[in-house]
Amino acid sequence: MGFSPKKILNYIIGIAILSGIARVALDYISRILDVSPTIYYATFFIAFILEIMIIIYAIKKYKQSKNHLTILDALKTGIIIMGIIGICYCTMAYVYDVYIDPAFQTDMTIRFTEQFSPDQLDQVKENLNNQDTSKSYIGVIMYTIWFVFLGSVISLIAGAVLKTKED
Repeated sequence: MGFSPKKILNYIIGIAILSGIARVALDYISRILDVSPTIYYATFFIAFILEIMIIIYAIKKYKQSKNHLTILDALKTGIIIMGIIGICYCTMAYVYDVYIDPAFQTDMTIRFTEQFSPDQLDQVKENLNNQDTSKSYIGVIMYTIWFVFLGSVISLIAGAVLKTKED
């Protein structure tokens, strides 16, 4: 398999877009099915594990294609993948929370508290009533940065393990 920087970049971007769509679908489906808070928050853990596997898979494919891997190559791969996933997910969450169901996050927080810490319910409701309810696109940017940070950490670890040994 010959190495073409454009071909491998397109491959990584394709994986990232498909992963972003899958992440959006996982979250959106759990929202519209009105699942329990435990299941809803478990989807974040499931998605994170899958994202780790996707990054490692893409880094291995990169190494196989190029027959060489540096930590910088791995870092670029992880940042691209998690950046695109983050943009997809955060945009969907913003649109859903602002335009489709503005009460979703508040309701989920209350249901979670009722399930796991009912003695704190009054305090949580008071905190929710006192918080700023305006939604901003800045949150999309901040959470996307968080996704990129996680992608950096994952890819640095994977890159350190998978990098080509210098002779």
